[in-house]
Amino acid sequence: MHKIILYGLSISCFSNVQAVSANENQPSDAAQQTKKMGGLSGTPVNSAIAGGVTVPEKKLVTVFNASFRDKDSIVDDNGKGARTLSNDIYLLKLRYGFTDSVEFFMVPGYINNKLDSFNNTPSADVHGPTDFAFGGSYMFLGQRQGDPLSAAVTFAVNMPTGQQGANHPAGSDVWSYQAKIGMTKIWHPNHRFDTDIGFVQPTETGNGGVRKDTTLTWQGSYHYVFNDNFDVGLEFTLDKTQSSEKNGIGMRNGYTEMYVGPAANYCLPKWNMWLGVNVLFPVLRDYDIPTASDDIRIEVKLGKLWSW
Repeated sequence: MHKIILYGLSISCFSNVQAVSANENQPSDAAQQTKKMGGLSGTPVNSAIAGGVTVPEKKLVTVFNASFRDKDSIVDDNGKGARTLSNDIYLLKLRYGFTDSVEFFMVPGYINNKLDSFNNTPSADVHGPTDFAFGGSYMFLGQRQGDPLSAAVTFAVNMPTGQQGANHPAGSDVWSYQAKIGMTKIWHPNHRFDTDIGFVQPTETGNGGVRKDTTLTWQGSYHYVFNDNFDVGLEFTLDKTQSSEKNGIGMRNGYTEMYVGPAANYCLPKWNMWLGVNVLFPVLRDYDIPTASDDIRIEVKLGKLWSW
């Protein structure tokens, strides 16, 4: 049953644009709450959170996510040390509403790794594409249709588009699949909550002869909406994975990480655009081996809703 739970590179993160049918004579309270809150207001900033809302029919959402992570804090050191590095991760999310309840998405990505020298290994600066994600979501409950909340299931595959090489991420450049369930609840006029729970499962050995194990994830976001232009919130992400294998031998590198931090969105309803920033700090870091970890993560999101 652990495989009813998600990712997320990956995938997707923005979750919204609320709409209520114009010909409804007596909309429910839940639908009215969704209608009264601005379409882009309160949406999660962190790229790992999608929530339970799909993009409305015949609308396209484009979102550019950037994540900056300096892994210079060595956790569970035991006197052995670990290689420190920094990651700059860039994602372009394309989400299209096929119907009001079904959306399809594509998430190409790019990563830049700056690795510090370690023992006899020199420093390096390598970059290249990530494993792209492609999938779809089905919203089986919709607050904009009058249900008490919105809920959606998502299925996706990650394609082997990552780079090969000694300094590129271990275990990448593989086919993998992911699934999740997401929920979104809006309380008029100021409150919005989104959460996802799911998993990512690689299906083959990737870069460096490493085969990763299942990653379980849980993310959440609460935002308080001051007006159509501005909201603030608190977001979290929790990842847990088992040990990978390298050339058939266990690497004993399983871990559990949880990051929590404030977020804010500035929306431009006239242009159907928004800019979000999220700063995350570690509250749980448990590693099986000495590991270089982030003391801070900075997430930036720039998005736009297109309709025709």
